[in-house]
Amino acid sequence: MRVFWRGATIVAMVTTAVGLLLFGYHYLNFVTSGVYTPISAPLIEEMTGAWGAAVLLMGPVLPLVRRIQKRGGALAIPSHIAVLIGFSFLHTSWNATTRQLLYTIFGLGHYDYGIMPTRYFMEFPMDVIAYALFVSLVMLIDHYGASRDREVQVARLEGELNSLRLATLESQLQPHFLFNALNTVSSVMYEDLAAADSILASLADLLRRTLRSSPGPEVSLHDELETLDLYLAIMRARFADRLTVDVDISDDVRCAAVPPLLLQPLVENALKHGDPGPSIPAHVAVRARQSGGDLLLEVQDNGPGITGSPEAAIGRGIGLGNTKRRLDHLYGDQHQLALQNRSSGGLSVTVRIPFHHIAPEATHE
Repeated sequence: MRVFWRGATIVAMVTTAVGLLLFGYHYLNFVTSGVYTPISAPLIEEMTGAWGAAVLLMGPVLPLVRRIQKRGGALAIPSHIAVLIGFSFLHTSWNATTRQLLYTIFGLGHYDYGIMPTRYFMEFPMDVIAYALFVSLVMLIDHYGASRDREVQVARLEGELNSLRLATLESQLQPHFLFNALNTVSSVMYEDLAAADSILASLADLLRRTLRSSPGPEVSLHDELETLDLYLAIMRARFADRLTVDVDISDDVRCAAVPPLLLQPLVENALKHGDPGPSIPAHVAVRARQSGGDLLLEVQDNGPGITGSPEAAIGRGIGLGNTKRRLDHLYGDQHQLALQNRSSGGLSVTVRIPFHHIAPEATHE
């Protein structure tokens, strides 16, 4: 309804402006010719003509024009000619009727519109111009509206496709993680039954958390760290006293939005490929801080690092490769995933994404 009244207001303003401009031209023509005429006479003539055309074009003519445009075909031109003739006849009849009525009301006497059959032919060329301009304007507006509708439709479809891709990538992480966790249980159950039991209990809690549906493509870093804590409980049971994990997260970034299961694959990669060996303690550091308008996440290990290019290392693994594709879908070129060997030994994985807030409770069931 608001759009209707806005459009009606614009039409009324344009129609009034056109009528006043024509009135000014014709009245000044009388003045410069030395012909006296009451100012109300040309004002009535031009305003009734302008408003009559607007009422007819926006009323009965508009739906007919749109119907012709929709059907198209060989009958489009004859149909426009028929509508034009009807519009011109009604417009001239409107002018004769309303002007005589207003002349009477304002005491101007009889309105002389000339011989009416001839007047219909006389007004027809002007109505052709008005009708052609109106049809062109309608076609332009409809074309713009259709283009906007297509843009909205394409954006909606792209959003749905992106959501589907993200859901697919996330669903690939879940069984990948599950198989790795079960392999961990298998590797310790014959050596330490208590550790295997502890791992299974932690695994059950972790699966309940990771398999639940999240309300969107992002969760809070606070919730992601809770998921990571459950995963680390499994890894500590596997590595026993040989694993130390330092988590350094400032309070001001715990509300930051991150993709779900972002940290777990990075830490898993650090433990799987960054394990320095059976006799050497494994150390993993997880850090997060705000850097300008971005959130900077780092996962470091004390393993052997990588050989070859970082791009090749990312492409080889499911966890890192999947994480890179998810970041691409979510943030486009507004993110960075970098791998770098540390001078002191080990690998540093850095993720940089745009910083914005999300409430931790929004992800809870």
